[in-house]
Amino acid sequence: MASTAAALLPPRRLAAAGLGNFLLLGLLYPILGPALPTLSEHFHLSGKGASLLLSLNSAGAFAGVLLAGGLSRSWPPPRRAALALGLLAAGCLGLILAPTFGLALASSGLLGLGFGVLDLTTNVWLSTAYGERSASMLNLLSASFGVGAVLAPLAVGLAGGDFHRPLLGCAALAAGLLPLMFTLRGAAGGVVTPAARATGRSRALLLGFVGLFLTYVAVEGGVGAWEVTHLQGVLDLTTASAASLTALFWVSFTVGRLVSAALALRLEPARLVTVSLVLAAASLALACVPVAAPTAYTLTGLFLAPVFTTGLVWLARTLPGSGVTTLVFASAFLGPVLFSPVVGAFKDVYGAPAIPVTLLGVTLLCLATALGLRRALRS
Repeated sequence: MASTAAALLPPRRLAAAGLGNFLLLGLLYPILGPALPTLSEHFHLSGKGASLLLSLNSAGAFAGVLLAGGLSRSWPPPRRAALALGLLAAGCLGLILAPTFGLALASSGLLGLGFGVLDLTTNVWLSTAYGERSASMLNLLSASFGVGAVLAPLAVGLAGGDFHRPLLGCAALAAGLLPLMFTLRGAAGGVVTPAARATGRSRALLLGFVGLFLTYVAVEGGVGAWEVTHLQGVLDLTTASAASLTALFWVSFTVGRLVSAALALRLEPARLVTVSLVLAAASLALACVPVAAPTAYTLTGLFLAPVFTTGLVWLARTLPGSGVTTLVFASAFLGPVLFSPVVGAFKDVYGAPAIPVTLLGVTLLCLATALGLRRALRS
């Protein structure tokens, strides 16, 4: 039976809200990577300095997930989504107009805050709004995230490396979605329930899953953020050309999500996650060879695609409870906060070739965490 909330809402408007929200999230998630060379040149940043933009963006997303969870008991999903859209529009405009690096940092953090609120709100809202059809509807509607993730680097590339117009388009989309949220104000649901009291073993497993998702998002976000810089450095490409090649990572990532739906019927989650990480590590090792780097990054997107969604299923079966999922979801955004400065620092010391090597190291750490979890669950 469909939930009461779904019955009270116009299905087309609810679906349009989901499609629009996921499209906006997909557009914003990878856009800082192609914009990084232009921002670095404009503010005269080193690799470590540029990484602060990525770190603060991810820190804002972490805070946004926690804020969305806290507001879920008193604010209905459309109201939280409207707040997020306002934050995202303000962050986009702030980054476009920022006259100083300090204001650019603040705008990047504001973008992350809005991203985190909208990401958790939309996922939890749609996972309950359609009753028994919620899982299939969530998968269908979230496909627009992949479309946005492909379009964003292409838009930066077509703009000659200039991120201002693509960001202005994102601000316009956020503003355009606001009236739709106000028509859905009667919606209920999307409440994040607290986690149950944990035992010693479950705490250890929870820590393992936090490590798995934290390092995974560090790799996924790291490729999206640093691929342009790496390809520019080793292949002497323009920002526009490198940004266009980055779109292939997200194309293959989207295809990988579709393929992983079929693979998940044949492989248990733990095994699929582990195999995917092994293949991703191999493709990142290939990315260390300059001439093979564009192809290698495209393969990396294909291999990384199953890890997050399949890992969530693995987590839910091991440690049931939406509170646990929310905690791990939030912690995942800390990956770029911790590892983007590491990538930037190695890039400053050893040059652009250090970027895939560092990302490979983080991938191996993620793989080791997955293997450790599998061993712990067998004992």
